[in-house]
Amino acid sequence: FTLASLVVGARLLALAARTRALAEAAFGTSLFLGGAGFVLLVLASRVIAAESAPVPFAAGNLVLHVGSMALAFGTWRVFRPAERWPAALVTGIGAVLAASFAIRVEHLRMIPPPAAVFWMSTLAEAAVYAWSTAESLRFWTMMRRREALGLANPAITRRFGLWGLCTACAIGMHAASMAGRLLAGDVMSPAAIVASSALGLVAAISLALAFLPRRAGARTDGPEAAAQRAR
Repeated sequence: FTLASLVVGARLLALAARTRALAEAAFGTSLFLGGAGFVLLVLASRVIAAESAPVPFAAGNLVLHVGSMALAFGTWRVFRPAERWPAALVTGIGAVLAASFAIRVEHLRMIPPPAAVFWMSTLAEAAVYAWSTAESLRFWTMMRRREALGLANPAITRRFGLWGLCTACAIGMHAASMAGRLLAGDVMSPAAIVASSALGLVAAISLALAFLPRRAGARTDGPEAAAQRAR
């Protein structure tokens, strides 16, 4: 999932550089930073010496938080551009993530950090994925109805469904992490690791099918253009 996020994120960012489209920029940033943040966490926990690990741990968390905010902002601007209530939701999620990171910095040398860091960040990030899942599947349902009438492109319809599946798997990974924390404390339980791995594989396949090219001449509309057409 990390590899797929880096590859697809880089592809969307390259597309955004050409089209200047907000959706590609936001979702590309979310995916790429999500992958990069996890790489930093793995390096801090497995490779970097213990005395130097706190800084990359904190950096990894900050990168993940910025990626989550990019996803929240992109979800708002793509799916609810004319509505104001998402601004409060995005602001609230940002406040929780900022508070979580502040506690992390305050206890920089404490590994693992206080439980509040884990619970605040994990719940906020899961909320972002849940919101994106709901919006994506809502549009997927809407476009399937239009596709039956010949008014929607099947490839774009499928893309909304695959993105919804990917973000739903991300919710599952967060849920597995929270369940593992409750059952095994600071150490991820084997069952939680197996569940997260399986969900990550499904999410990676969904990302690849949704955003990587499969044939010459395939329509490559970005999510923003597709959402506008669905409306």
